[in-house]
Amino acid sequence: MGAVMGMYTALHFNSELNIERDCEVAEVLKFMVGDIEDEPKAVPKIPLFGDTGWRYMLQMDSYYFDEDTHSTLRWDDIAKAYYLCIRCNLKNYNSEIEQFITWIAPYCAEKENGDFLGFYRYEEDETPTIIRYGEMK
Repeated sequence: MGAVMGMYTALHFNSELNIERDCEVAEVLKFMVGDIEDEPKAVPKIPLFGDTGWRYMLQMDSYYFDEDTHSTLRWDDIAKAYYLCIRCNLKNYNSEIEQFITWIAPYCAEKENGDFLGFYRYEEDETPTIIRYGEMK
């Protein structure tokens, strides 16, 4: 009997963030996208960060999607803001994607309700689930 393969979910998410330059949220995101190696001292006390999967979820990749995994957190000196761009795919067995969106939602820069922020798509689904500003919990 062969190894059981898991199913993957692609995540594409983009937003300007309302956070300070070197705040705790920025440090967690820098770690999650692979910009820093040392785990931040201040990690939120919510279920998403209770498991080890959060550490690599924004860097995860598979061969199930024809896209390049590339997640970044970029500081813009002119806008004085961070821009988060996520493109990854992972096994979303414990709703890590939904938990991540719920966690990051309060830090997303204000937009109009319904503005497009991204999507996630399970590998067997034909259509993605759209992520819109104001609809994130």
